[in-house]
Amino acid sequence: MNNKNNMKKSRLTLACVGVAFSLAIVGCSSTPVAAPTPYKSASSKAAYGYSSEKISENEYKVLFKATDKTPADKVQQYALYRAAEIAQKQGFTYLAIVKTNVDKKPVVAREVMANKEEPVAFQTDRQCTMSGCDEVAQPMAVPSSNDVVKTQINDIYFTIDVMMANDKTRLGKNAFTVLEVLSEPLEPKNGN
Repeated sequence: MNNKNNMKKSRLTLACVGVAFSLAIVGCSSTPVAAPTPYKSASSKAAYGYSSEKISENEYKVLFKATDKTPADKVQQYALYRAAEIAQKQGFTYLAIVKTNVDKKPVVAREVMANKEEPVAFQTDRQCTMSGCDEVAQPMAVPSSNDVVKTQINDIYFTIDVMMANDKTRLGKNAFTVLEVLSEPLEPKNGN
């Protein structure tokens, strides 16, 4: 009978440890990383990247959510580029930004910090046998040269309302050509 109770306790303990470990992994993975946001589709409402909403036949609202580690000009370029992709898909030649909005919300994120300290050398011991003595390194965890720390950053929500047309005069003098916007590379070419 005592053996059955011990087995139940062991299973319960193992299950609790498994649940705690799973929660720790989920908690870490849902914490944003303090790094620049690349051009990509947002996989959910809370995710980083672009999303859009159709307002009318020729008007869209485009949102690009990024960390404040992403340069402001990149965030603007990403939103405009996405608007041009939508305009092209809908068969429009021109687009114009009619409204912009920027919101910032503080959030706690993970950041990898480079450690400038020299790693600690392995501890060595002198091990002697009948055939002689040797210096032997003791196995131990090697300290990491990087640390992950929690830091406060801002999530940036950059929204543009965009009108689209095939006649440039309908949009005014600030209209962009869709092909012109799409021809600009999102990432700079290496000059090396």
